[in-house]
Amino acid sequence: MYHTHFHFKSQPFSEHASPASLWVDERMEEGLARLTHLVEHATLGLVTGPTGVGKSALLKRFLHDLSRQRYETVYCHLTHLNTTSLLKSIIAQLGEQPRRGKERLFAQILEHAARTESTLLLIVDEAQLLDAEALTDLRLLVSSAIDTAPPLKILLVGQETLRATLKQSQHQALLNRIHVQYRMKPLSKEQTGRYLDIQMKQAGAAEDIFDSVVKTLIHDFTGGLPRAINHLATTCLLQATARNVLRVDEVIFQQASAELQLG
Repeated sequence: MYHTHFHFKSQPFSEHASPASLWVDERMEEGLARLTHLVEHATLGLVTGPTGVGKSALLKRFLHDLSRQRYETVYCHLTHLNTTSLLKSIIAQLGEQPRRGKERLFAQILEHAARTESTLLLIVDEAQLLDAEALTDLRLLVSSAIDTAPPLKILLVGQETLRATLKQSQHQALLNRIHVQYRMKPLSKEQTGRYLDIQMKQAGAAEDIFDSVVKTLIHDFTGGLPRAINHLATTCLLQATARNVLRVDEVIFQQASAELQLG
């Protein structure tokens, strides 16, 4: 609907944007640098941030740029499963039939990592949902008193509550092994304005559609969270289309923001 109204060449603010089209801002650059350090020099990494801050976009861009010849990746987000089911899920993604018994599952993952010519990277998303047993099991996959170079690397990604969990005494051994950490923050007011402009430019907009004051209002309303910005900006475009205007001003913003407020 608004795609035709604004003569866009592509869909702006899409939740399913291609990795190559993702905007690499300063936060993304910092995150990518740390993840690159993880796969090249470290074993355990941690990325945290509030819901909608862009952790998924960071992972998508990182995996897009990662060499398929040098790294084999397993992405796991079903972290509500018990630890045995979690290990089975990992093994299934490695293309193998899970063995019976937790000890054999451990051995199967380590054996796969040891015999592959590439480095195995296990990415555990929504890691704040992992229970204590699962966190311990993940630590044991990369901790050995004999091997100086563990055969795989693990990246934990989750919300800020994950940090509080890792600070508990029972997870001290895991926390001490995390040498790469990154806390992803929301966009600043300036970054939010640039983000809106870049989205419009990539979509093929002929002019600056969002008034400058609206960009500030969008930042304040969303707290700089990209997912919330996407939803609000899209709603603004829909409102402008319904009123047959080509600019998003304060009136359009107020109508759009009211629509998104629940209750």
